[in-house]
Amino acid sequence: MVEIDRDVAAFWRAALENGEGLIDQVAHFEPTMDTLRVLEGACPASVLEHGFRTLVLNRTRRGGVLARGASFSKHGENGRGLLSRWYPETLAARLAAIQEYADRIAFFEGDGMKLLPLLLRGWGKDAAVFLDPPYTARGGKQSGLRLYEHSQIDHEGLFGLLADTEANFLMTYDAAPEIFELVQRHRFEAVSLSMKNGHHNQIDELVITSERLFA
Repeated sequence: MVEIDRDVAAFWRAALENGEGLIDQVAHFEPTMDTLRVLEGACPASVLEHGFRTLVLNRTRRGGVLARGASFSKHGENGRGLLSRWYPETLAARLAAIQEYADRIAFFEGDGMKLLPLLLRGWGKDAAVFLDPPYTARGGKQSGLRLYEHSQIDHEGLFGLLADTEANFLMTYDAAPEIFELVQRHRFEAVSLSMKNGHHNQIDELVITSERLFA
């Protein structure tokens, strides 16, 4: 796993290296607007504190957005507000599952675009790669700029890297015109799926593969 965002990387490092500590913090935290404002403005003193802060903000902000300026949930799912996506027992079970497989997961904090050529080299069809790049920060809504701290990547370069390898891959992308054009140019396969965004609106997202996997 490779992640460039410091907040997201801190969560994975905490979950993989100190899962029990993270579970303990989840069990003893009660999200209120006061506790969330304190946590939001705090400067974490350790990877564990940083990872916990990321988890809490992801679960309590609208749409799980971590970017600066994102707002907390007001109504949330089923009108439960801040608690609508905060379920300690389920989160603890998920963290325990991650911990169970921690010795089989290699995590790197850094730029996936720089590591990808090394990861793809020589594997051929023996490798399967999942990629979830940021939405394109172009077009009318500028969705990438709103959702991610790191929203700018070389989209054409990424498609070129994948076109030069025989490795299997599955990649999710926003259904933007420029992405459709890149799919066609490199003769990849793509299907469109309907999903809900943070405002519960239906939007289309692409699932892109090197070979046809879906009917």
